[in-house]
Amino acid sequence: MKINFKNICVIVVAACAVTACDLDTTPTTSLDEKNVYKDTKNAEHVLRGAWQYIFTSGSTYASIGIGSIMLNDDFAGSDAVRTRSYGFSGSYNLTNGYSRGEYNGVLWDLMFDPINNCNGILKHIDSVSGSDADKARIKGQALATRGYAYMILATHYAFAIDKDPNAVCVPIYTEPTDEEVALTGNPAASVSEVFAQALKDLEDALVLIPEDYSHKEVALDQYKIDYLTTLGLLARTHLYARNWQKAYDYATAVLKINSYLMNEKEYKSGFNDYSNKEWIWSLSCTLDDNDPCYLFYFKDCSSKVYTSLNTDPYFKDTFDDDDYRKELFEWGQTAYGDWAMLNKKFVFKDLDNMLADLVMMRTSEIYLIKAEAAAHLAGKESIAQETLKALRDARMKEGKIAKAVTETGDDLIKEIWLERRKELWGEGFALTDLIRNQQSVERKEYEETITVDGKPITVKGHTILSLPDKTPFTPNSKYYLFRITEKEELQNSLLYSKYPRLPFYDL
Repeated sequence: MKINFKNICVIVVAACAVTACDLDTTPTTSLDEKNVYKDTKNAEHVLRGAWQYIFTSGSTYASIGIGSIMLNDDFAGSDAVRTRSYGFSGSYNLTNGYSRGEYNGVLWDLMFDPINNCNGILKHIDSVSGSDADKARIKGQALATRGYAYMILATHYAFAIDKDPNAVCVPIYTEPTDEEVALTGNPAASVSEVFAQALKDLEDALVLIPEDYSHKEVALDQYKIDYLTTLGLLARTHLYARNWQKAYDYATAVLKINSYLMNEKEYKSGFNDYSNKEWIWSLSCTLDDNDPCYLFYFKDCSSKVYTSLNTDPYFKDTFDDDDYRKELFEWGQTAYGDWAMLNKKFVFKDLDNMLADLVMMRTSEIYLIKAEAAAHLAGKESIAQETLKALRDARMKEGKIAKAVTETGDDLIKEIWLERRKELWGEGFALTDLIRNQQSVERKEYEETITVDGKPITVKGHTILSLPDKTPFTPNSKYYLFRITEKEELQNSLLYSKYPRLPFYDL
């Protein structure tokens, strides 16, 4: 297991050893830029290094890469219940982000170090040796990677864009930095500006990445951002930025290429295999590079290692009886002996060798993006209803269909939000959706007595029922946000020179 400790002030340039697996990297900070960016092959290795960092860097076994941030975000929401276990207690308590817990610093480095790698690629790619086609594609993928990173930052370090479009968010860097630059830094930009940068990068990437470029079925290429993934990221980011027409258009474009929705057998197979036709973007792990798979110990209730990602019993009740997803819920004991509402959505593909693939985007998310965007657009409400029903139909048992979607207006939007919770549970969307929709975490007490082997057993649901300051959950709570890290505040003298520090930082 490799856990990397990095600092944003150090320029990170990583190159892949030729004989190593696709995402293995060797630090090359001692090499000059001429050697690092000698040709397109080396430039692509730097990009691979950026994604290696995104997927595998962290500070503990519970904070391995972007997958740990996705788990953090689900634990912070309404539907995941953390039982007694190792890891993610601060996520469930909502003390990891604003209160500068473990994941606060991890997320900052996970995004800014790869941004710096991408800036180096973008600075040098036009002058390296290699074909023009390879240069354009690598440039596009570097832009898309940077756009993805700024989208993640915009959705975690500021409230919804429509709450305060000028609220301070994070600094924007579009040129590679060194230690000297990092000590002075750039001013923190507004959430609107960070979203604008993310969208510009993704739009520019779409022009450069060929339409016929795809990672297809090549296992080690699944992390690479291809044309379809870029369309999906544009749909997602425009949704978050509340650009309804563009979110709708890009989601529609994705579904013209891939509209597949998995069947019951595929859905119940463990969410562990990139070859699922519904998966658009993922990380396929290998025996030599399986660090991100460790996170399945927290999600796979059959592994009996941590079993900390459990569910609110009330959440089960939101599923229709004919919905096969409801059968994934069951009362059972966790690895620590507690009784909880388990969910069998996530299962190791190979437990003995700690292997499972990490899903980053599915067509079901795109259906939901299209439905939500359509619900906000004049004349497209019926399309929103039809799109939502199409997804629900795919989640019904054989021979069953979902009831007609008749809700309109705000009620329709709430139905789509609920379906996002049900369909995307455990995939890292809970906290982002709460922030962007200005919703509150919803948790209430649950206690029931069940009979197991003839003996009564008391089972419970949520154990954390308020914010860290003991006040009730509320929309737009500071505890939902990640907070600019202390080291950035100390090192970046220009940080608040453009937009003021958020006032509740001092409360």
